[in-house]
Amino acid sequence: MSERTLSARIDRFRDSGAVLTAYFRRLMTPPLPGDGLLLVGFLEGVIGWGLSWAFINYPALAPVGPVLSIVALWTVLTAGIVFIGVAYTAPTVRRNRVWVVWGVLNLGATLINVVTVAGVLPPSWTVYGYWHPWFLVIGLGYLVTAFDNWESPQLRRQERIVYALSGAATLLLLAVSVLGVTSLVLANVFLIGGAIQLVPIGHDVVADAVLIARRQ
Repeated sequence: MSERTLSARIDRFRDSGAVLTAYFRRLMTPPLPGDGLLLVGFLEGVIGWGLSWAFINYPALAPVGPVLSIVALWTVLTAGIVFIGVAYTAPTVRRNRVWVVWGVLNLGATLINVVTVAGVLPPSWTVYGYWHPWFLVIGLGYLVTAFDNWESPQLRRQERIVYALSGAATLLLLAVSVLGVTSLVLANVFLIGGAIQLVPIGHDVVADAVLIARRQ
């Protein structure tokens, strides 16, 4: 490789880095675009599933006991992203059907968690009041994301396929666990939950970033 070629590649890498830095800064600058809210959801997923795993495996880290700490954590995270979605996003994002569905699903799962901890659910239902609602949220949410307005160019076909497969796989895991085959899922529920939430979002964000970098 000649010195000139190497220098050109280094310059192109620097230019791409600068463009990506500006891109992610724009994503996180209010009013947030849809991809900005998506990135917030990714960061909250890392925090939520990561701390949930830590609270269960290292109970001394849980401020008010593992279960109550996890429910409180997800309640705060849900309130946070709903607040950001309402107060700090562009009007087109707030009116988007997909984001409205995600907001309703998240609030519903949080409500189920809270009433479960409060002892409102019948004892036979309590076992399904913790992580099951969140798997349902992810499964339904990703299917809605994949199939809503299928012809819209805002979401590329490859990204729709990833969301659709992730949603279907999540609902399949949920069905298997409800039918009684729970040992594998239960033993790794927070790792699985993190993976099924974060992989599709990560793919979406990275695919956009790569596309932008290649244009330089």
